[in-house]
Amino acid sequence: MQTTLRLNDELYRQAKAQAAAQGISVTKLVEEAIREHLSKPPAAPRRRRIRLPVSTATGGLLPQFRTLEEAVAAADLGDDLRRAR
Repeated sequence: MQTTLRLNDELYRQAKAQAAAQGISVTKLVEEAIREHLSKPPAAPRRRRIRLPVSTATGGLLPQFRTLEEAVAAADLGDDLRRAR
Protein backbone atom coordinates (compact mmCIF):
# COMPACT_ATOMS: atom_id res chain seq x y z
CA MET A 1 0.00 0.00 0.00
CA GLN A 2 1.19 3.46 -0.74
CA THR A 3 0.39 6.46 1.45
CA THR A 4 1.59 9.96 2.19
CA LEU A 5 2.98 10.99 5.54
CA ARG A 6 3.56 14.52 6.71
CA LEU A 7 6.61 14.60 8.96
CA ASN A 8 8.38 17.38 10.77
CA ASP A 9 11.41 18.43 8.67
CA GLU A 10 13.92 17.70 11.45
CA LEU A 11 12.33 14.33 12.19
CA TYR A 12 12.52 13.39 8.50
CA ARG A 13 16.20 14.40 8.34
CA GLN A 14 16.96 12.25 11.38
CA ALA A 15 15.01 9.31 9.94
CA LYS A 16 16.77 9.63 6.59
CA ALA A 17 20.20 9.72 8.29
CA GLN A 18 19.33 6.73 10.46
CA ALA A 19 18.06 4.76 7.46
CA ALA A 20 21.23 5.57 5.48
CA ALA A 21 23.40 4.49 8.41
CA GLN A 22 21.56 1.16 8.50
CA GLY A 23 21.60 0.79 4.72
CA ILE A 24 17.81 0.70 4.43
CA SER A 25 15.17 3.00 2.96
CA VAL A 26 13.20 5.51 4.98
CA THR A 27 10.11 3.45 4.15
CA LYS A 28 11.69 0.35 5.69
CA LEU A 29 12.75 2.35 8.77
CA VAL A 30 9.20 3.67 9.25
CA GLU A 31 7.72 0.18 8.77
CA GLU A 32 10.08 -1.25 11.40
CA ALA A 33 9.29 1.57 13.81
CA ILE A 34 5.54 1.03 13.39
CA ARG A 35 5.89 -2.75 13.82
CA GLU A 36 7.95 -2.29 16.98
CA HIS A 37 5.45 0.19 18.39
CA LEU A 38 2.47 -2.06 17.61
CA SER A 39 4.12 -5.14 19.12
CA LYS A 40 4.33 -3.53 22.57
CA PRO A 41 1.38 -4.12 24.86
CA PRO A 42 -0.59 -0.97 25.58
CA ALA A 43 0.54 0.76 28.72
CA ALA A 44 -1.90 0.42 31.58
CA PRO A 45 -3.26 3.75 32.69
CA ARG A 46 -1.64 4.97 35.88
CA ARG A 47 -4.06 4.90 38.74
CA ARG A 48 -3.85 7.36 41.57
CA ARG A 49 -3.48 5.80 44.96
CA ILE A 50 -6.49 6.50 47.12
CA ARG A 51 -5.93 7.19 50.78
CA LEU A 52 -8.91 6.22 52.86
CA PRO A 53 -9.61 8.12 56.06
CA VAL A 54 -8.88 6.26 59.26
CA SER A 55 -11.20 6.76 62.19
CA THR A 56 -9.63 7.79 65.46
CA ALA A 57 -12.89 7.32 67.34
CA THR A 58 -12.87 5.26 70.51
CA GLY A 59 -15.69 3.73 72.40
CA GLY A 60 -17.91 0.77 71.98
CA LEU A 61 -20.90 -0.38 73.98
CA LEU A 62 -21.79 1.20 77.28
CA PRO A 63 -20.76 -0.98 80.22
CA GLN A 64 -24.36 -1.97 81.03
CA PHE A 65 -24.76 -3.74 77.67
CA ARG A 66 -23.09 -7.07 76.99
CA THR A 67 -24.11 -7.32 73.32
CA LEU A 68 -25.08 -5.06 70.47
CA GLU A 69 -28.54 -6.61 70.46
CA GLU A 70 -29.06 -5.49 74.07
CA ALA A 71 -28.05 -1.92 73.18
CA VAL A 72 -30.38 -1.87 70.14
CA ALA A 73 -33.25 -3.25 72.21
CA ALA A 74 -32.71 -0.55 74.86
CA ALA A 75 -32.65 2.15 72.19
CA ASP A 76 -35.87 0.78 70.66
CA LEU A 77 -37.51 0.70 74.11
CA GLY A 78 -36.43 4.30 74.70
CA ASP A 79 -37.97 5.35 71.37
CA ASP A 80 -41.20 3.54 72.22
CA LEU A 81 -41.40 5.23 75.63
CA ARG A 82 -40.82 8.70 74.12
CA ARG A 83 -43.55 8.14 71.52
CA ALA A 84 -46.00 6.94 74.19
CA ARG A 85 -45.81 10.25 76.08
